Amino acid sequence: MVASGTRVDRVVLAVRKPTEYLLRRDPALLSPVMVYKLTAEGFEIKDVQDMISISDLYSAEKILSRIVGKSTRTIQRQSNGNQTVRLSSLQSAVAFQYATVLERATKVFGTQKLAENWLGRPCGYFDGEIPLDVVGNPVGFQVVNDYLERIEYGVYQ
Repeated sequence: MVASGTRVDRVVLAVRKPTEYLLRRDPALLSPVMVYKLTAEGFEIKDVQDMISISDLYSAEKILSRIVGKSTRTIQRQSNGNQTVRLSSLQSAVAFQYATVLERATKVFGTQKLAENWLGRPCGYFDGEIPLDVVGNPVGFQVVNDYLERIEYGVYQ
């Protein structure tokens, strides 16, 4: 119990952005070239798993399998050793796409729950495709990202 008139310091837990799990730092502090270099180096699979674990949708949709192109069991078997497992440059780029879209959608819709709701449902703009299913392809990622920007600025169909 705190006596009246005393100051109570509150601990504010900083919420990490999805891209921060992959880059291990705030992406705003990095140049685009540095982000490219970190992606080309390959993200550690543990960091990708941590990023996915913050999203109910990403966990349910087995995004790690989509990123790596292997079954969940195979990924678990390969990452159970003491050795650090890194994704390839291409796999890391796809992981970064998923993280970026989740982050952008959260900004646009206001909460991660609303963002995941939008990402997981068919969208007329994408001819009934689910935005989450479009993100894994680089061109699809750009289309989803551009549409989120249009929503953000109120210029959408």
